[in-house]
Amino acid sequence: MAKGEGAESGSAAGLLPTSILQASERPVQVKEPKKKQQLSICNKLCYAVGGAPYQLTGCALGFFLQIYLLDVAKVEPLPASIILFVGRAWDAFTDPLVGFCISKSS
Repeated sequence: MAKGEGAESGSAAGLLPTSILQASERPVQVKEPKKKQQLSICNKLCYAVGGAPYQLTGCALGFFLQIYLLDVAKVEPLPASIILFVGRAWDAFTDPLVGFCISKSS
């Protein structure tokens, strides 16, 4: 087939009025999907500013906890990494669980 030629080019569905055609021969009308409401840039920035303090304190604690464990407490790097990993893994498990429990309670 040449470019632009499809199976519909040989049918008479486009030439006849739809009232004459049987239901199986009527061309399918494609409905445009409804557009979802999107947040404005201002709303996105306000959400980001609200989450910034939480993320900033988490990063600062993680950074300084590494320095404390390695330099002050003289913990070896492998156990220090395991300590930090276990805390993050525990959060990865409990945060969705607590969120689920809260959303299902009245």
